Amino acid sequence: MSAHEIVNEIRNLGARIQARGDRIHIDAPKGTIRPELKAKLSENKAEILKKLELEASMKRLEATHISIAVLDDGTMRVVRSDAEACQAVANRFAIYTPEDMYYYVQLEPHERRALHDFKKRFGGQTEWRKRE
Repeated sequence: MSAHEIVNEIRNLGARIQARGDRIHIDAPKGTIRPELKAKLSENKAEILKKLELEASMKRLEATHISIAVLDDGTMRVVRSDAEACQAVANRFAIYTPEDMYYYVQLEPHERRALHDFKKRFGGQTEWRKRE
């Protein structure tokens, strides 16, 4: 079972899961999380913490309406306004929303290249989600 599946299973049970430093915190009524699921949490702790921290970063960026501009060579810069986004696109950057970046960083290099080429071809504003 992957970190994504474990987190989704916990959320589907109606529980709230978050990273707090190097610990996983779950807010759920007693007995909601079965022992076998707790064992999977322990086995995959590092991967789950990484996923939760990445989600939290994405939410913070979304709250500030920040996007990331990426050049073909992988160079990145922060974009804070529509004017900056237009300028970045004119300079051959592709624009990634925080949600896009959440999925982008989980891709293999050849998948990143394909996504980047796709976004540039369609004006850098196309939203995309990784299949789970």
